[in-house]
Amino acid sequence: MVAVKITTVSTRLRRSMRAHDDYAVRVGRRRLLVTVTAHPGVARRWVHTTLWRHARRLRSVDGITVGMGVQWTPPFRAMKYGAEPRPCTLQLCVGHRCLVFQLAHAGAVPAVLRRFLADARAAFVAYGVRSDCRKLEEHHGLKVARGVELRRLTGMGNASMERMQCRS
Repeated sequence: MVAVKITTVSTRLRRSMRAHDDYAVRVGRRRLLVTVTAHPGVARRWVHTTLWRHARRLRSVDGITVGMGVQWTPPFRAMKYGAEPRPCTLQLCVGHRCLVFQLAHAGAVPAVLRRFLADARAAFVAYGVRSDCRKLEEHHGLKVARGVELRRLTGMGNASMERMQCRS
């Protein structure tokens, strides 16, 4: 029998603007500041602030670690065999700051975000990172220079999300 560890999660809207929403999210004892937007200018500001806050680590040998997630909406009609739905959101987290960029609603992807993803000094860590990177490049022309598989990083081989959660 596997023991299930329960973590308390709470979310509070901090600020709602026309171009974005800011949330305070608490996961256990950790507090995250999450910006949700489809506005390229807000995403641009988030990337610039992140680069400024982590400039020292970017200059170091190790660079910075960025948590990455890609989500898509299942299609409402049948797709061709082998076709995949377009990524709708790109989620990035560095330290306690996160960006949820709504690709499906954005008019454009800012150049600074494209450069950030293509910067080999940043390691973008995700579950199924190869698939995420491929979808981002195929559908949005976004190249991720250094994608790191979360399962490899944690020594979990080909583990499922459920198995990884039970180990934490």
